Amino acid sequence: MIKFFREIRQRLLRENRISKYVLYALGEIILVVVGILIALQIGAWNEDFVNREKEAELLHDLCVDYMETKNRLEKTIVSQGKAVHYSRRILELYEKDALHLKRDSISEFVVRGALSWWRAEPITSTYETMISTGNIDLLQDADLKRKLAEFHTEWSSGFEDHEASLDLLSILTEDIREHPLFLNDEAIRKDIGLQSIDPLKRDADISLEVVERLKHKHSFFNTLFLRLSFEVNRLHMQKKMLAFVDETLEILACEK
Repeated sequence: MIKFFREIRQRLLRENRISKYVLYALGEIILVVVGILIALQIGAWNEDFVNREKEAELLHDLCVDYMETKNRLEKTIVSQGKAVHYSRRILELYEKDALHLKRDSISEFVVRGALSWWRAEPITSTYETMISTGNIDLLQDADLKRKLAEFHTEWSSGFEDHEASLDLLSILTEDIREHPLFLNDEAIRKDIGLQSIDPLKRDADISLEVVERLKHKHSFFNTLFLRLSFEVNRLHMQKKMLAFVDETLEILACEK
């Protein structure tokens, strides 16, 4: 093809047909430019195709991460909700001087309420990798990128109550660890693989004297009152993060 064009140019020059030669040269230049533009466009199409494939992989990985995060948050919210309920229940009994009315439930209220601590850990590997590699720019949906950033900002800064709650939990555990309550809780015994206690013996062990001793541990209930405020805030935050996850999953339109 190159040899063919060269021969045309040489023949035009020999025949002294300068005007036609100029037009031909311009046409050849135009053909070269068009060829370059076509090559660039094909390269752009190929690059865009590769980017869209990468984006599809990232969207799939985000779906996997966020669906697992949703599962963890839902389980944690249920467990933390129960802990808040039990903590509130034992505080109400303490304030009404009615602990003796729920002798058979006191151990559960203490262990599954006052001494419980729950926190969901989100799966953030895909997002963090996208940020570190710059692949976040592959996402075309601006709303999705905004929602991802908001979620991770909220998660990083929204749980300042964690450490305070854990510190108070340590104080509660130390304050009550010698109290003769815990060996009698049937659900806890089952969880850790201990045999059941005869109901008559269990009721006898949780005597009015034991409950009376607990009633006078005012420092325990004062600390629990303070910790419960942190736990309620943490529970609200977990629910807020679940709402973030649901909104993100709606944008992602993940297949279930």
